[in-house]
Amino acid sequence: MHSQQDPVINNWYTNLTGKLFKVRMVSYIDAGVVNLVIEHIDGSKQIISRLEWDCLRLMRHNTGKSNQTLETQEKLTH
Repeated sequence: MHSQQDPVINNWYTNLTGKLFKVRMVSYIDAGVVNLVIEHIDGSKQIISRLEWDCLRLMRHNTGKSNQTLETQEKLTH
């Protein structure tokens, strides 16, 4: 199921076409996300805006870690 995802650094995501990418950097202004750097599976990097991110229909990619581990990591990064 694809849903609105908050960008989490070092997490992998897939879009509707199955393309895989990782969030490498998030920039903030006034406590809000403005831009992100994403890295595609081929190593190429791209800067996108928060607006562009919000338009993507994403699903967090399973990295083989348990859901409990992912939830713990999210709590530590927020």
